[in-house]
Amino acid sequence: MFIHKPEPSNPQQIGSVYRVVPVLPVGAINTPSQELAAQAKHLTPGETYDARVMQRVSDTTFLVQINSKQTQVNPNQAQANLTQAEPLLLKMDIGQQAKLGQTLSLQYLQAQPELTFLLKQPTTVGYTGTAVNLSQAGSLLGQYLGQAEAQQLSTRYEAINVITHFPNKPQLVAQDLKQALSQTGLFYESHLQALSQGQYALSQLRQEPQNQAGFNPAHITFQQLAVLEHQRFSWHGEVWPGQTMTWDVYQQRLPSDSNAQAQSESPEATWTATELKIDFPHLGEVKAKLSLVNGHLRIHLESGRTDTFALLQQQKTKLVQTMQENHQSIDALTVTQTPTVVQERE
Repeated sequence: MFIHKPEPSNPQQIGSVYRVVPVLPVGAINTPSQELAAQAKHLTPGETYDARVMQRVSDTTFLVQINSKQTQVNPNQAQANLTQAEPLLLKMDIGQQAKLGQTLSLQYLQAQPELTFLLKQPTTVGYTGTAVNLSQAGSLLGQYLGQAEAQQLSTRYEAINVITHFPNKPQLVAQDLKQALSQTGLFYESHLQALSQGQYALSQLRQEPQNQAGFNPAHITFQQLAVLEHQRFSWHGEVWPGQTMTWDVYQQRLPSDSNAQAQSESPEATWTATELKIDFPHLGEVKAKLSLVNGHLRIHLESGRTDTFALLQQQKTKLVQTMQENHQSIDALTVTQTPTVVQERE
């Protein structure tokens, strides 16, 4: 949860859903993140929109309807050229004290790596919140978050170094990816704990950003809290020389028929997924999504080019056979072609 640093003379006000927090929409299990972003194409970053709480999904999760503002297409014909986009219905975690029918004020922040809004505090006259004093640690976190916001830092980790120089050797690529991930600094505290238990090497810990000269804790802290808030790790960088990649790893709770089932702690209650996006020189942009549900793997490949789509279809059986030879069973492997978006001429 992101909480702005309070001023000494104005303690943090916390009450109902009036906290200023980023709100993360959660899509259905088969809804890729890019589809959520496409649904928000009528929204403008930085603009504030009216929203209404429509339905309770769980203790803290609700269906929220966001009403897009009218946009003026032709300034010279203001009355005849007003358009209203369809309301956007999203599932959001907005806290236990939200009420059905309640009106919210949401500021649209970004579509990538996650569709994100800011729940703004209303200016209702006479509102009285509960004043609380943040601890020293909480104030320090607020300071770091304030710095990150002022610098407009991204929640996505931007790698500086090339991950691997052996793209044709999958085992080395996997090892290099693991090594690069462990050195991001995002998991520094867990590595400290492992070090205290004799399960992590001091030489590895010294390679992390926290132990480098000129380290700025604001950026790493901002990204760590984003991972905790969204349960999603986002990475972008050069996977091998000249080839960039976008990589996301996240967990989602499986849909259920009741709140009791949704709160179940069974292994089937959550799933882990990873999404890769690479724009190859000869194949074009290819997206891969791997979902792991209770030990069962599903792979979805997507391409916008017809020739690449045909090639993926042709080779998918070989991919399944190769993975089975490496003792990895696949429940499903699907290949789809991304619809081509035609830009309208002005």
